[in-house]
Amino acid sequence: MHVSLSAYDAYCALGRGIETCVDQLLAGGVAVGQRQFDGLNEALTLPYFAIPAGSEHGSDSGPDLYHMLSQVAGGVLVNSGLDATARQRTAILLGSSSFDVQVSEQRYQADLLQRGDAAVPMPIVGYGKLADRLANELALSPYRFTYSTACTSSANALLYGQRLISAGLVEHALVIGLEWRNLTSILGFAGLGLLSPTASMRPFQSGRDGLLLGEAIGCVLLSHPQHAATGAPRLAGGAIATDNHSLTAANVDGIDLARVIRQALLDSGINSAEIKGIKAHATASLKNDEAESAAIRQVLGDTPPPLFALKPFCGHTLGASGALELALTLGCLARGVLPGNQRVQCDESLGISLLSDTIIAESGYYLLNSFAFGGNNNALVIHHPGSEAPTCAS
Repeated sequence: MHVSLSAYDAYCALGRGIETCVDQLLAGGVAVGQRQFDGLNEALTLPYFAIPAGSEHGSDSGPDLYHMLSQVAGGVLVNSGLDATARQRTAILLGSSSFDVQVSEQRYQADLLQRGDAAVPMPIVGYGKLADRLANELALSPYRFTYSTACTSSANALLYGQRLISAGLVEHALVIGLEWRNLTSILGFAGLGLLSPTASMRPFQSGRDGLLLGEAIGCVLLSHPQHAATGAPRLAGGAIATDNHSLTAANVDGIDLARVIRQALLDSGINSAEIKGIKAHATASLKNDEAESAAIRQVLGDTPPPLFALKPFCGHTLGASGALELALTLGCLARGVLPGNQRVQCDESLGISLLSDTIIAESGYYLLNSFAFGGNNNALVIHHPGSEAPTCAS
């Protein structure tokens, strides 16, 4: 069943709110910031795409996670016009790589200062409880799910939200992607040598040297077709598949990635010729870009549809990226355009190239790729009806 993408919002380095994010995206993006780590054996400075500071109260390391999450999710529900009865038929599905591990880190640091070696390492705070907390606060249905499959977490949540609606269990599904600043993630990626030493994320470029991380909350409301607004885009289908080539990289032959793309097209009831554009996963790591380019060419030919990437504008937001990049894509499509990547000169040897300039978006189907650590791969297909846009949160 095609389900309506009836409302959406995004908070990321591009701004707070989908309209601000799309404004910045189409204007060329924002400069990557920096994070200082002074409490280590050696002080360390790393590039990082953070959500811009606001006026709300928070800790020294940024705004309060729970307040921000409630603000974004609640705003999407209010903007969509769901009343109390409709909310009781609304599932919540939250995908994240790190949940509120930042809060655990802060509590551990405080405990260390007070009790030294007796401190409890990384006490569990919320993790899987975040969906419950939000559902109770927003008076949603008992269908509450959490997904943690690395970079496909919220992309998988979107597909399962569609399945809940198709099965008749709920009428709406509130899908949230979350990635919040924390030491564990950024220092882990730095330790693996995956962060760009030049602080420049250049997917599919010959000189690419790694990724940049970012934080974000992306939120998308899925609805049964009977509740669809006129001209709303739809989630047509998708697929999830796992390969076991490596814990951290796809096989450069692209066969496994091509398989999940083909399955997504089959699930959506379309063929490859109907795809009008592709939102690439595009991490700017050597092997993953090579694998994705090979997969795209295998399924969509040597002259694939227009290809664009969003991570150079907001960083790789890990588990949040599926929902965030869907919201950003919808925001661009609502304005009738696909974003260009002017800063990236693509590697001709890969056989594909990103859009360098913003172009008019055709009505029709779009492919969104998400590939994760551990070999978990996801591909989604959405339908853009053309001139009439859905409701987005302000």
